[in-house]
Amino acid sequence: MKTYSILVAFLLSITFQFSFAQADDTQQLLDSAKNLFLKERGLNADELDQFNYEEIEVLLKKVIESEPQNPEAHYFLGYTYSRLNTRDGRSMINESLKYLYRSSEEFEKVISITPEYNGQMIVLDPYSKLSSEWGGMAMSYYHKNNIDSAKWAFQEGKKRGGFSEFILQLNKNVLDACSKNAILISSGDNFSIPLWYLQIVENYRTDVSVVDISLLNAQWYPRFLSEKGIVNFDLPKETLDTIEFIPWKDSLITINNFTWKLKPSYGNAYLLRGDRVFLSLLKQNEFRREVFFTIAFNEESRLSLSEYLSNRMIVEKLNTTHEKELSPKQYKQTLTQMLQLGNLVNTNSKDEKSIYNTLRYVLLLKANDELSKGRKKNTKALIKILDNYGRESAIPYENENWSKYAEYLKEQIKTF
Repeated sequence: MKTYSILVAFLLSITFQFSFAQADDTQQLLDSAKNLFLKERGLNADELDQFNYEEIEVLLKKVIESEPQNPEAHYFLGYTYSRLNTRDGRSMINESLKYLYRSSEEFEKVISITPEYNGQMIVLDPYSKLSSEWGGMAMSYYHKNNIDSAKWAFQEGKKRGGFSEFILQLNKNVLDACSKNAILISSGDNFSIPLWYLQIVENYRTDVSVVDISLLNAQWYPRFLSEKGIVNFDLPKETLDTIEFIPWKDSLITINNFTWKLKPSYGNAYLLRGDRVFLSLLKQNEFRREVFFTIAFNEESRLSLSEYLSNRMIVEKLNTTHEKELSPKQYKQTLTQMLQLGNLVNTNSKDEKSIYNTLRYVLLLKANDELSKGRKKNTKALIKILDNYGRESAIPYENENWSKYAEYLKEQIKTF
């Protein structure tokens, strides 16, 4: 009996050691795959085209074979299939359903394993990435004038977990903040792609021309915008196809009666292709149509126009005529409307919570500005909006310092 007990203990010890060794090997494979993937950052277009995503795919499949419920492995494999489908916006119009289904299934698997994904992220969370994947396919169809297929792809993406009610309503508010027949310069997958969804699927505010700033660097996109009649350029189509970056130094640009200093957008020495295409758009438009930007914009992509932007809370308007900012009443109405969207936020989505937190940060900064100017009633009214619609108990702040700052402002208004 004693010999049997010793044998059992020995076998259990060997089993545990094997399990731990296997777990270590699996983690090493996953870490190797992640590290390989992260090497794509900073690569130029030619280097990205030669990047070996197949090697990463092999490693991640081995991880999943050992740990089928590993959410990080499925997340990175979803991104790997996404890159195998299209390296970046240059090849967006040539996406394939084969890789789309593979990437989509991986992100759906992540959500089924852990609805609130807390692993390492590349850019987007699984919900946003589903919108991005299916939205990219939709625009590939739309580029080929296959409107029904484009609508199908958008709707399929929504069915699979993308295009949440919060994101769609947020972008309806973005469109509604634009004047009639405006040009809206958008940035980021949580704006551009849902905006396209609303216009193509729901026929919502189609008078507004949505232009993705990043895609202006892609060869096909300016010609697409021109042929669709979305916007026009002052350069011929043949030039738009071949235009590249150029050396640049601070230069004055004048369009009608508006003059500003255009600085280099890259390395303090160059103007990129997309910047030149954007400038061509502005020159052709001559501000006949008002120009707006979505929020959370990369400063280097704004053609040095930041100081001429008028804050409209959910968008920024290019103000060439020195018109007034929103009145306190208009600002409070807009803030209230935006914070009320908190009821629609998917609290499992890091991206949605981050966007909502940005709206609260804007309110806190505005409240602090009003307080510093001695406008105590306005400050109190803004904090009341925060208490009524942006409570921390529903959606925690991303940063503890902002929570403390909110409490500080509340203390300041207790005396009046």
